[in-house]
Amino acid sequence: MSREDSDVFSLLDEPWIAAVGSHGEPLLVSIRQIFDGTHDIAELRGDSPAQDYAVLRVLLAIFWRAHSVSKPAGKTKFSMAEWFVKARADALEGAADIKVLSYLDGYANRFNLFDSDHPFMQVADLHTEKGSVSPINRIIPEAEDEFFTMRAGKPLEKLSFGEAARWLVYVHAYDYSGIKSGAVGDSRVKGGRGYPIGTGWTGMTGGTYLIGANLRETLALNTTEACLRTPNDKPVWEREPDTAAERNGGAIHIGGPADLATWQTRRVRLHRENNEVVAVLVSNGDRIPDAGLNAFGDPMTPYRYSKNQSKKDFVAFYPRPYDAGRTMWRSLEPLIAMESDAPYLRSTSSAGKGAQAPKRPEILDQLAYYWRTDVLPPSVAHVGMVTVEYGAQSSSVAASVTARTTLNLPVLENDAVRRAALNAADVTLNAAIALGQFGGNLLVAAGGTYEFQAEPMDSALAQLEPAFNRWVAGWSDSPEPKEYAIEWQKQVRSFMLSRGEAMLHAAGPRAMIGRPLLSSTTEKPQIVTAASYFSLFGRRLDNSLPLLSEDSKKKEMVNTND
Repeated sequence: MSREDSDVFSLLDEPWIAAVGSHGEPLLVSIRQIFDGTHDIAELRGDSPAQDYAVLRVLLAIFWRAHSVSKPAGKTKFSMAEWFVKARADALEGAADIKVLSYLDGYANRFNLFDSDHPFMQVADLHTEKGSVSPINRIIPEAEDEFFTMRAGKPLEKLSFGEAARWLVYVHAYDYSGIKSGAVGDSRVKGGRGYPIGTGWTGMTGGTYLIGANLRETLALNTTEACLRTPNDKPVWEREPDTAAERNGGAIHIGGPADLATWQTRRVRLHRENNEVVAVLVSNGDRIPDAGLNAFGDPMTPYRYSKNQSKKDFVAFYPRPYDAGRTMWRSLEPLIAMESDAPYLRSTSSAGKGAQAPKRPEILDQLAYYWRTDVLPPSVAHVGMVTVEYGAQSSSVAASVTARTTLNLPVLENDAVRRAALNAADVTLNAAIALGQFGGNLLVAAGGTYEFQAEPMDSALAQLEPAFNRWVAGWSDSPEPKEYAIEWQKQVRSFMLSRGEAMLHAAGPRAMIGRPLLSSTTEKPQIVTAASYFSLFGRRLDNSLPLLSEDSKKKEMVNTND
């Protein structure tokens, strides 16, 4: 009998984590194999980026707790910088992490997927009054159902133990809100139903992580001092096993980063037949206190200011997910902005007097400190972002979005550089909006009704994203800020004009001939054509890129003086 056929499937010893090796080869590894130095693992690569992020955070919770520092030994003061240098060196050398391996030995009985008393991230006796269960694809997000429910032309009706373990971790992190199965023992159940308590914690956040040369360096880079020195922080496997009821009667206080990384928003029980998982029961678990109000324990998410919830002497912040649409362009502000940037931000200017800047992820503050103090040589950091977008009332998963960008010390630390980068993203978005407006006006010129065209806007932004990342990385060379910003706006204008010209040529003869249109500013109809709207597009583009106008006027003055 194989180990999978037995009642034991230890996540510490059985391969279940999907990853990629240093040479690009696919790997399936156990938790211990990540830390014992037997594999050089580049990164996680499972069934979806959101799933990878959820699994990464479980590994981080293990790493944080294994390296936690309650009291410095003797009189030696704990140095986060010294800890990081050692942890990073071990990671790059592929040395076994003895602290983690020893820690795992102490909690080995909590990592069995089918333990009769305390199965991993499950409730052993979870059941409904009628004994009902759901198909196994219940723990696979709807946005990906079409892909995952048809493998090799067959409907997905079962999962291997490893696949089920990965999706189990995902469902606690990202499960949508909405009505759940009513579990016996949960006092909140009414009429056999568990009523909505919100999404998983990670689904409320803008998942942010620094990407290292290998997975072990990634773990070290995403560890802040608070991750190691929060006394009451406990992941799910360090606590008493959950029951169907909410923890502590619902009076739950967030313990810290590891608690949030493994927050049990649901109660789950996997049902197996032989060596496969064929069904699942998902019910309500622990609600996030106050919908995440001022829950600052997660170092891997930005936080947004809430004008509505803030009062005199009380400032309210909530975790901020990244925008699923135009991720890079709308997400740079929460990713890098600092408190002093508030007067220059789109979000604060629209929120009115007293609005505060978002709080960027703590891992980026720490990275800037490492660079500034030469703990790390200043270089370009690779940053990953993961966000799940939900449907109406968060009762379904609409989309899972991932993006990667590069950041450097000037962008994180230098006020002028950071604001130039934020402004560059803002004006690029405005220029793309002008392109979408031009697309809508072409419909009018052809005799139709105006409708903003999102496709050319989104396509243009997607094509500009790699160039923008290179431009951001270029701040490492210390260019003159205003000239460098002008250079970017020139690039944007040239690109948008070329896209606009292509749309103009493809508009068709009716749009070229045009039509009479009555304007609110004129008494007689004016002829509007594709060409006249292209001229309007050019003017809007110039208004979107103000530095080019300033630069042009400056050069005209120089030529006049000459």
